[in-house]
Amino acid sequence: MALFLNTVSGSSKPNFSGTWVMDKDRSFSNPAGLEQTMTIKHSGDAVELEAKLTTPQGERVVSENWMIDGQERQFTPGGAAPGSSGKRKAYWLPGNRGVVVSEETVTDSPKGPVTHQATRKYMLSPDGNTLTVDYYIDGPRGSGEAKRIFNRKP
Repeated sequence: MALFLNTVSGSSKPNFSGTWVMDKDRSFSNPAGLEQTMTIKHSGDAVELEAKLTTPQGERVVSENWMIDGQERQFTPGGAAPGSSGKRKAYWLPGNRGVVVSEETVTDSPKGPVTHQATRKYMLSPDGNTLTVDYYIDGPRGSGEAKRIFNRKP
């Protein structure tokens, strides 16, 4: 076990670049019928991510980018109502084992501003072929967690 911990906690930073296809059989607590493919471009601390999500209601594409430097930045939430705003920060986990991206979005509603918080933790397997993304969501309707396991597309 100590050998594994030493291998994972090394100081080299993982690179998440690639095309990743969600493994529905190993993922859990996700919407029924969800399929997802992500394309990630990762250079230094800059990350560009495009996710194609397919559900029984149709398909949508989410594009985002972030810097893994711990600095909070403003962003416009994709697909959100006019007047929506967000702030996001991304940082390396201790030992550069993975990345945490946390964000808060505020959307105007007839009853006033509605705040949602989301945290995602990205972890790459030691062989670089599996990407695990843990999702933690908090909003007015409650909290939830999900795990999505992605396999690198050859």
